Amino acid sequence: MDANDEEDRLIRDVRDGQLEAYEALIHRHAARLKAFISMRLPVPHLVDEIAHESFVFAYRHLKDFEIGTDFGKWLRAIAHNLVRKEVLRYSRSGKNQEKYLEHCLVERSSAAGDAWRPESPVVAFLEECVHSLPEAQRELLGERYRWSRSTRELAQKTGRSEAWVRTNLCRIRSALRACVEGKLDSAEEARSTPS
Repeated sequence: MDANDEEDRLIRDVRDGQLEAYEALIHRHAARLKAFISMRLPVPHLVDEIAHESFVFAYRHLKDFEIGTDFGKWLRAIAHNLVRKEVLRYSRSGKNQEKYLEHCLVERSSAAGDAWRPESPVVAFLEECVHSLPEAQRELLGERYRWSRSTRELAQKTGRSEAWVRTNLCRIRSALRACVEGKLDSAEEARSTPS
């Protein structure tokens, strides 16, 4: 019996309710599936999570698998869709975080100095991160968000191009987001570490 016939037999056994046959299928395909996922999404905990979800999905939909075709290829197609879904979710999350960060910057700059109080850890961390920026970057942020200057006005004021202003504002927002995320991760670690 060749490898494909053996695999088809295992799939039939799983369909007949023999769970140990599915365990054998997992052992056959786990390493290759994880390698496939890690090439597309090199985040170790997500590789294991997506591999697990792929096997669960495949098990639940095994009745839809056509015996005689490539089970490994079918698994990789499932994983590909799950990776794509995760990347889209992360992209939406990143955009939402950036919008929230920009909202916090606008709120911070429109509030009256000492009267402004952080309402959440994100806002408090943002305040710390803004203070850690070089002075020129803080000034550019202040002009953009406190005084609502357009990129054209900022370009004229700084003697730079609008593209330079947009690029620098984007870099500053990215640095602030990374700074805030790092502080949130550290705070989460501190909370989850037993004392």
